Amino acid sequence: MNNLHDYGPILLASRLRKLSEALFAGVDEIYEAHGVTLPSRCFPILFLLRDHGKLGISELAKLLGQSHAAVSQMSRKLLNHRVVREWQDNSDERRRLLGLSAEGTRLMKRLEPVWAQVVAAVQELDGSAALSSTVTAMDRALQERSFGQRIRIQGNRARPVEIIAFERRYAKDFKRLNLAWVEKYFRVEPVDEKVLSHPERIIEHGGAIFLARAGGEIIGTCALICEGDGHYELSKMSVTDGYQGLGIGRKLLMAAIAAFEAIGAGTLFLETNSILAPAITLYESAGFVHAKPPSKSPYARADVYMVYRGQAGSPRPPRAR
Repeated sequence: MNNLHDYGPILLASRLRKLSEALFAGVDEIYEAHGVTLPSRCFPILFLLRDHGKLGISELAKLLGQSHAAVSQMSRKLLNHRVVREWQDNSDERRRLLGLSAEGTRLMKRLEPVWAQVVAAVQELDGSAALSSTVTAMDRALQERSFGQRIRIQGNRARPVEIIAFERRYAKDFKRLNLAWVEKYFRVEPVDEKVLSHPERIIEHGGAIFLARAGGEIIGTCALICEGDGHYELSKMSVTDGYQGLGIGRKLLMAAIAAFEAIGAGTLFLETNSILAPAITLYESAGFVHAKPPSKSPYARADVYMVYRGQAGSPRPPRAR
């Protein structure tokens, strides 16, 4: 092994950092040649202030994907260089806003020809724009799921997963996994607490609960809730973060569908939210179709109603409830 490149993906972060430092150094060199002593690392904040107007430190940190402390430190440097100013937020006296100063506005205008040269130099390095597109795609993907989670998922691929029936000893796991899912996307509602605190009642009333287990750990849940007269709700599906993307949700879903079809008659429906696009795609691929809800949902978050079409290939009519 002669250099970092020989180690491939295992040292990708170090290789990207080396590349980043080289790009920063090159831009700094050109800035200095144009009489600009402000480091190029500061300019993302200036671009955001130019394009968004006045922003608070928290807003800047969120847009940049950096810590509040790091952005605060950078803002002080910008204030010292007099390219930004501070304003008091009229809606909150405790909050300070940053914005471009007159000097900062002039600087941004003066550097426009330099940035055109920077863009041209990047395009020369990356003629097909593949690197820029890849970096953008990776950045967006990591916003959805952290790199640590992705590493854990790879480690979990080798662990065999089994779908088992509910046992009382797993009641806390059933509640834990579902609360984590709800809290991640929405807020816990009274109906959640009622169902999750007494999962055994689902079984007692003719329903079923399926659990995904890996190495003795419960990592997923799904419930088939009987609401009487042959009507069943597919509900309480959750897979812990480290095991998402491994097809476990589909295994749980198919177990619940198989249990419903073994009954031989009735209606299977589910309620979900439109922001959960991957889940809706999964339900559609398993045979659920969108339908008009027969009545108001007990869940405030539910805005999608779906009915299982069954083996015959046509939707069974939704019930009134």
